[in-house]
Amino acid sequence: MDCFLCDAPMRPDVLEGTFRCPACGLYRSRFPVAINQAQDDRLDEARRERALKPLRVANFARLIDACAAHLPTGASLLDVGCAHGWFLQAAAARGYRATGLEPDAEVAARAGADGAPVIQGFFPQALPAGATYDAISFNDVFEHLPDAHGMAEAVRARLNPGGVLILNLPLAEGAVFRIARLAARLGMRGPLGRMWQQGLPSPHLAYYSAETLLRLMRAHGFEPLARGRLASMSTRGLWPRIRYDRSVPVPKAALLYLAAAGLAVVSARLPPDIGYFILRKTEA
Repeated sequence: MDCFLCDAPMRPDVLEGTFRCPACGLYRSRFPVAINQAQDDRLDEARRERALKPLRVANFARLIDACAAHLPTGASLLDVGCAHGWFLQAAAARGYRATGLEPDAEVAARAGADGAPVIQGFFPQALPAGATYDAISFNDVFEHLPDAHGMAEAVRARLNPGGVLILNLPLAEGAVFRIARLAARLGMRGPLGRMWQQGLPSPHLAYYSAETLLRLMRAHGFEPLARGRLASMSTRGLWPRIRYDRSVPVPKAALLYLAAAGLAVVSARLPPDIGYFILRKTEA
């Protein structure tokens, strides 16, 4: 496997199916994607939603605040991979005309039933012909995409002149990712597999650092306007967040809880595990 950023040969990393570029530091995986395919009952989706909502809602409020200086009220916004519609709600509350796009048919139906304006399908194929937006966001989505270059070009095509790209995603320089890689070297691969979302319908297909992400985006005509950190964990909702994966036995979940709770306390002093990036489309 070659690196899609610098074309250097990638080397197998500590978790089977993952790779690291020794030249630029990009991580990739070869995990299979199974969105909208029949699954076993490994995931408790109701528990997963309850677990994620407090942290995601708080992060989305902070992200929308950060966008205010770069995106005027009334701007049109497309949230790709909108899931439950929480970012749409935050954007609408700030006066943006927000639309969601969600590939998972079941999740899109639930978001639509809650009143969110959601299109079911993949970006950009499911969008109305010729539809363009003042801003396009990817919240915990970009790391799941198989063709980063193609996606960046598709975003450019769907953004209005001077449009804004909003990204938030896990970072390879984050303390938790580094600790999980170290644990995997010592034979404890479960935490790293969980961070890659190995075995889930939509696993991570890449792990970017801030440097590799900005390198990719600059290559496609995006210039950064702002960046910052978002919380990656909180003790509130932490237990159901660990236990929504039914394959994790209770004793192991308890150990993960204790470790994650300790990291949550000190995480603000460590390199960020989740970062946000606000970028502007430049004109050729």
